[in-house]
Amino acid sequence: MKKTVFTLSMSLSCVMFLTACHSTLRPATYEKPMIQSAEQYKYAGLKWVEVSTLSTEKQAWWEIYHDPILSGLIQQLNHQNLTVQQAEARYRHAIALVDEQGAAYSPTLNLAAGANRGETKNLGKNRQFSSNLTASWIPDLWGRVAKAVEGQQANMQASAADVAAIKLSQQLLAADSYWNIRLYDAKLDVLKQTQQSYERSVRILQQQYQAGLIARADVIQAETQLKQVLTQQLEAQRNRYLQENILAVLLGQSVADFNLHKAAYQFNTPKIPMQIPSRLLSQRPDVIRSERELALTHAQLGLAQTAWLPDISIGLDTALNSQVFSTLFQSPQSVWSIGIKAMGTIYDGGKRNAALKQAQANYEEKLAAYKHAVLTGWKEVEDGLIQATNFQLQLEEQQQLLKLSVENERVAAQRYKAGLVSYLEVATAQNLRLGAEERLLELQQSHIKNSAQLVAALGGGIFIPE
Repeated sequence: MKKTVFTLSMSLSCVMFLTACHSTLRPATYEKPMIQSAEQYKYAGLKWVEVSTLSTEKQAWWEIYHDPILSGLIQQLNHQNLTVQQAEARYRHAIALVDEQGAAYSPTLNLAAGANRGETKNLGKNRQFSSNLTASWIPDLWGRVAKAVEGQQANMQASAADVAAIKLSQQLLAADSYWNIRLYDAKLDVLKQTQQSYERSVRILQQQYQAGLIARADVIQAETQLKQVLTQQLEAQRNRYLQENILAVLLGQSVADFNLHKAAYQFNTPKIPMQIPSRLLSQRPDVIRSERELALTHAQLGLAQTAWLPDISIGLDTALNSQVFSTLFQSPQSVWSIGIKAMGTIYDGGKRNAALKQAQANYEEKLAAYKHAVLTGWKEVEDGLIQATNFQLQLEEQQQLLKLSVENERVAAQRYKAGLVSYLEVATAQNLRLGAEERLLELQQSHIKNSAQLVAALGGGIFIPE
């Protein structure tokens, strides 16, 4: 017995030595890469709030607009959007993969049972009952199971971040469509008012022409303006319907069943706390996903590094046989065995080296992708800050331009009535005023949409100073 144990131990030691000489016993522990960055954003001004004075809880980004209709649409999207549901299903799949890898810590039990009946000429009928129980367990000596579980946990966390990123993206698309609809509603109101004004002008000019007071050219000019406004109304209405269709699909509804009713709306852009320290950029779902994917590839690299180590398993095998089922478990015809086995590949033609190089390359790729995600997030925040300031300045200038265009239209109408200018000057002033009104609405909409993009660039939530 002692000789058998000694022989088994020596064989196991030789296999372990020959296969482990190229590898460390356990893979390296993952550490999140540190990316150096500035303490503040370039275009956010000089007023900063310390991290300690920021609340750890984030406010849902759509709540800062104080629009119950928008909030209701976003809440509906969170539950019914089909793209989000796909991402959530992938997340549940990732959870199952963690459970699958964790099961490797436990032993495996297999039970087999059988019954045979036969007949021979000399022996007559024969019945045979049997059962077999096997148990095997692979102890995690080299940390492979732990590394596999660690990798799948990172994959699960990346999948969770992916759900958050997709949900945020779908929310922004819905808000974008919602604000587009409100813009077209506002434009249609302006065009409707303009149409009524132009129709009055056409009627007056037709009466003056019939009385021989003005030339036919003035009537044609007014009628042309009216047709242009009618055409713009049709275009705005068509675009509104298209945006409504987009919103319906985002909400997981049939286009035929969805209708967003017109409502009075003001594009009021909330003030976003831009003094948040730049280090909070790490809250972005895409940055979290990239970092967790990096952790996953690091775990895969660790598994490739331990491929040189042998597989060691402990097994138990029992068997029972009987010709009578009632005495199967009391039968003396039983055998059992228990043992330990080590198996490792000494030479594979460079296959494991190639796999190790692939894992290393994958890790370096994901590391670069993580750094790129951080830089991209930084850029998007800076873009949002630049545009927020620029839109505010443009709005102030456009409001002044609208006031001037309204005054210019009034003066042109008086000059025309006094016979000092032709109707062409009035028409030009009216077109300028209409264009100024529409441009102001577009800037207001762009400003509010940029604020949502800025919130998304900061990670999809607003930290409120305490």
